Amino acid sequence: MEFGEENSITRKPILRSSGVFPVVQNKDYSSKINFLGYWLLKRNIPEVTLIITLRDQIGKILLREIKIINEAKAFSINLKDILKKIKYTSDFIGSIETEFNTTRDMVFPYPALVLEYYNEKFNTCVHTLGRIYNDFEDLNENETFRVPETGFDIHETDDLYSFLSFVNGPKKNENGHIEYVITNSKSEKYNGSFSLGKINPFETKLIFFKDQISDLTNILDKQHGSISLKHNFEGFYPRFLVGNIQKSFPSVSFTHSYYDCTSCNTELDFWNRSDEKHYDSSVYVPIFNQDNQFTNLMIYPNFSPSDFIIKIDIHKKNGDKVYEENNFLQIKHENAKLLKINFNEILNENNLNENNYSAHITTNFKENKIPTRIKFGLDIGIKGLESKLPCNICFNTRMGNPLIENKPGSFHWAPIFKNRNTNITLGNFSTIKKYKKDANIEMNFYRMEDSLNVTKKLYVKANSEERFVINEHMDLKEFFYDEGWVTIKADNPYIEGYYFNIHKSGSVSGDHFF
Repeated sequence: MEFGEENSITRKPILRSSGVFPVVQNKDYSSKINFLGYWLLKRNIPEVTLIITLRDQIGKILLREIKIINEAKAFSINLKDILKKIKYTSDFIGSIETEFNTTRDMVFPYPALVLEYYNEKFNTCVHTLGRIYNDFEDLNENETFRVPETGFDIHETDDLYSFLSFVNGPKKNENGHIEYVITNSKSEKYNGSFSLGKINPFETKLIFFKDQISDLTNILDKQHGSISLKHNFEGFYPRFLVGNIQKSFPSVSFTHSYYDCTSCNTELDFWNRSDEKHYDSSVYVPIFNQDNQFTNLMIYPNFSPSDFIIKIDIHKKNGDKVYEENNFLQIKHENAKLLKINFNEILNENNLNENNYSAHITTNFKENKIPTRIKFGLDIGIKGLESKLPCNICFNTRMGNPLIENKPGSFHWAPIFKNRNTNITLGNFSTIKKYKKDANIEMNFYRMEDSLNVTKKLYVKANSEERFVINEHMDLKEFFYDEGWVTIKADNPYIEGYYFNIHKSGSVSGDHFF
């Protein structure tokens, strides 16, 4: 639902908000689920009950716990600690389900949690993905709209291999089946299918694409690609955990899948341009370009049938525009391609050698046919170090909705990871074509040990970005003993942002703000 739209009088309040996560522990890495007690801050809900369920790979319940969330602080569900409680010492693949319950409307049926796989040299993280439906009404509403899942990078070499993971719902699937379309870096397409056999209720599946698609290495030819997955799964929200694993530097880089909208062509799949002073949609991304860092925008062939033009502006930290290309790229649905915009090449070609550039990406759709879902990928990494895998952040552009101008401000939050060189990037960009509104921002930092917080204030000019590096603030380095969170409260509705963990190994992880 876009801001300004009215709630239906038949809307059912959300009293249960849940997520279910594939989790792994082996000799190379383990898993955590991190979250903030944001219900107290954003919804003024004083108490939330959390049920934690650990299941093994075949779906058997191994442990259940109940926790009361009644403080605005950081929380973590650590797989290592849970396995110690049940005296489990072997490698583990299974799932953790989290169910948050209240007596007041939580608005969204999925909570704001972050899944993390980690060891000392890397971590990778993504927000809540799959969930078990609340009831038959929830199931029917979501399974009416069933499309393939796509929108992520895959690799297949001697060192890198791609995977898909999910947790089944309460219904047994007698023969899990997937039809796929691979698009390689040359935009060549390859179709096929594979079967997974019987999938038990609540079973965790971890599928390596190379085991199902024998010629995947040749198809990708040592370059990146993407894959669309049409499935027959039922009874759970099928937002998959997807990504890539590196063997030589034991690590993972994952994200979540997203709708393949190429067959979505109803009135509900499009947004009408309602105000010519707004771009059809826009999004801000930070550009990392120092010390062998690279930044790529990935454009997947997943849009509802439409033709559009991508415009790119690049700004310095002070807001000055140093690059503008109104017709950077034309996208035609009849010739859908997998495309990569290399921001380092743009900077080099235009002799832009400073640090902390940011890009404002806008879209102009033809014939007033604007998809409601416009999804890109953001890859940021470092060349020449141990890790070969960048992060691969899945995000949507913001629609040009003039009603957002009536919002008094915005509220976001993001995790902080101790000893992982967390960078917070905040952008003040808008769908408004002649945008001039500056922003006052209050950042409040929360830790796990107690409900104390540290406050910082920022001023961000229109069309500019601010980067906040935790390691550059001694008071915050001393404040955090473990994972934490930051909230970002602004007097401006257009603030967007990301968090990144930039490791000495070259591993980069991150995601967009909640």
